[in-house]
Amino acid sequence: MKTNHWYGNQLRILQTVLREPDIVGYDARSVVKYMEEIRANCLVINAGGVVDFFRNNLETANPNPFMTNEEILKDLVENCHRKGIKVIARVDFRGVDKRIYDLYPDWFAVDENGQPLYWGNSSASPNPLYTACYLSYYRNGHAFRFADILFQTYDVDGIWENAPFQIGACYCKTCREQYRKDTGKDIPRGGDFNGPQYDEYRQWKAGNLNRHLRNFREKVKSYGEDKIFCAEIFGLFYNQYAQTSSDLYQVKSDFDILVTPLFTANYQPLSAPSTLIKFLKGLEPEKVPVMLFGHLGTDNELRYVSSPDAETRIWMWQAVSSGGSLWNCLFNGHHPGVTFDRRNAYLCKDVYEYMEKHAELLNSQTPEADVAIYYSRNTNNLFGSGNRDKDAYITHIIGLEQALISSRLQYRFLPDLHLSEDSLRGVRCLLIPNGACLSDREIETIRKYVENGGNLLATYETSLYREDGTPRDDFGLNHVFGCSFTGIRKDASHYGYQYIRDRHPLTRGFEDTKLIANWGTNLLVRPLAGANTETPITYVPQIYPQPPERAWPRNFETGYPTCIVNGYGKGRSVYFPYGADKYVWSHGHRDFTTVLRNALDYLLEGRQHVRSNAPSSVHWTLNRAGNGFVLHAVNTTSGPKRPVLELVPVHDIQVELELEGNAVTEFQVLKSDAAVTLERTEPLHGGLIRLRIRIERLDEYSGIYMETSR
Repeated sequence: MKTNHWYGNQLRILQTVLREPDIVGYDARSVVKYMEEIRANCLVINAGGVVDFFRNNLETANPNPFMTNEEILKDLVENCHRKGIKVIARVDFRGVDKRIYDLYPDWFAVDENGQPLYWGNSSASPNPLYTACYLSYYRNGHAFRFADILFQTYDVDGIWENAPFQIGACYCKTCREQYRKDTGKDIPRGGDFNGPQYDEYRQWKAGNLNRHLRNFREKVKSYGEDKIFCAEIFGLFYNQYAQTSSDLYQVKSDFDILVTPLFTANYQPLSAPSTLIKFLKGLEPEKVPVMLFGHLGTDNELRYVSSPDAETRIWMWQAVSSGGSLWNCLFNGHHPGVTFDRRNAYLCKDVYEYMEKHAELLNSQTPEADVAIYYSRNTNNLFGSGNRDKDAYITHIIGLEQALISSRLQYRFLPDLHLSEDSLRGVRCLLIPNGACLSDREIETIRKYVENGGNLLATYETSLYREDGTPRDDFGLNHVFGCSFTGIRKDASHYGYQYIRDRHPLTRGFEDTKLIANWGTNLLVRPLAGANTETPITYVPQIYPQPPERAWPRNFETGYPTCIVNGYGKGRSVYFPYGADKYVWSHGHRDFTTVLRNALDYLLEGRQHVRSNAPSSVHWTLNRAGNGFVLHAVNTTSGPKRPVLELVPVHDIQVELELEGNAVTEFQVLKSDAAVTLERTEPLHGGLIRLRIRIERLDEYSGIYMETSR
């Protein structure tokens, strides 16, 4: 439900995670002055938990040892409110130091041997944190009393709970008794915590987290609906469900905004912020999507030195281009202008200024999509991994996106919890990147979508498992795919090829070759008898390169297709029984991109919203906004390495758009590095109009707003 509260509008946030000595000489007026200069409208600041930044008489009070008579929360709230800036208090109840632990040891988590659990890797720290149990008074009663003081004494505008989750299993007396009461079982012991023996415990732990968040939200809202509650939950690119029983699905109802961290990192694609914001919009369209990032410390590791400025700028523009708000996090100093490394202190200033100037327009954006990517939470929980080498889900999405971006195709996300005949009604083409774990309901809904005229592209193990990860004998979507799994898997890595069997729209660009690249595990499939299938590309057994005299097969062509085109009812599908999408990203051979582009062009019949002569390093995003459309161009053209250190300008860009409407009634350049002109318009059939736009030079970012008569 849309809200008129302040957190329902665009957010330009600064967070300063203070160290203990940062309280010395803290100057609230200087902080507010800096925020005014960069056009930030919200500050997130330490209140306490691990270390308290205000005096209180709670039983586990842990005041900052550098604190004397300072009242930084009072000073900040008063100074910020005078300037119309909101203040969110950061609280952190994940753990405590030994002094607090010794007072109430039964509030804290223990391992299966009864030994205290330390938070994360803090056991290697000079000041390890003793992990607070999910069910403890510290996490709940103490935390809520802490919040009472913040609202009653300082009138903060909300709470941000850092690290509300717990890693691994807790075997404290409270957990053991409650788990036995709820399930009739003992908490599992030993083995791999990520394994299936802990699945029921994981669900139980997730329920405890949900209960905590719901109760914390109720506490915050007892001080008024205008008070905000949100917490640190890692989502999409950081799959932490197996360890923490937490993901964004759980919190979307309890948070007033959808925020999750995404720090710049070499193993994340440059399009990652755009991906994240589109995913958040798909998950909860009515809430403001926010990317938490930092201008210091690549991948949140080097927290004292600046991240490469060019790459960080790309990071911000990508999020803005998809309609996201920004949360810039600093881990030392009073504010970025007075910290140790000030090279990026004003890096976000013009981005925030642009966001503020066009806030109403940018805040209302929704994707104008050619295709929808189907997101399977069950598949990500069971097959995903934050380690890209082990991942078997998110890397498929990343690779698919790379193919879409290089084709200038516009996309949005359709999360599984929103899957229905209604949600599919406006989807021209549904993409399922290795959606391995699908329920019978999901399969039936997708089947009907194609039967009624929808288009489907799917890869690898899609529908080969039930929602709980148990394998099926065959694809649940076998009739839609037009093929059946033989049960045989073959490794095509290192010496893998595919054979061009027939000329077909999916083999365009391969006219001068009969062989193309293959990689990874291939599922050997056979067309279903009587199905309306075409199999233009087939599997080739590995050709070992040594000795070279014998590096040849008796026959390149086999009966196992690696690309199946099928007519099903009124619709069509293209299925790849290997990770064609994943290997766009992790392998990089152009053949994988080519077959995916061809499949998309075939299913969309050549129609798409955006075309351009710009290189694929220019990322285009087209959104509906207000009464019209906003086109964003983000330049990522740079040297052949990450992180990006400098951008190479792109000149004389032509871009063609196909929009709904009969004529252009408004054309406004929101931001550009050089001249942008609308060169030509052309009416098309079906109530569409084609616009041809010229961008003289793109250094970093351009934004264009257009309205059409309809």
